[in-house]
Amino acid sequence: MTFKDLEFVLELNGIMKRDIEQILDFSKKNGIDKEQIDDELNKLGYEKIFENGLDDALDDDDDDYDHIEKFPHRHKFSEDYD
Repeated sequence: MTFKDLEFVLELNGIMKRDIEQILDFSKKNGIDKEQIDDELNKLGYEKIFENGLDDALDDDDDDYDHIEKFPHRHKFSEDYD
């Protein structure tokens, strides 16, 4: 997760701009640790946002899609002229 991603997630969850700046400064000093960010949000009076799995939705590493063969019967195609 990048700092832009973090900022986006905070904005989506209704965090005030001044608090977003504070969380971003905290993260730049301590790294992007989701548990620490949730703790800081609790101190500011917000609910935890990373405990619900939202950050997993932002990860592009795992796709839930299987491989799809575009033309599964192409190799079986034959022209029969009767």
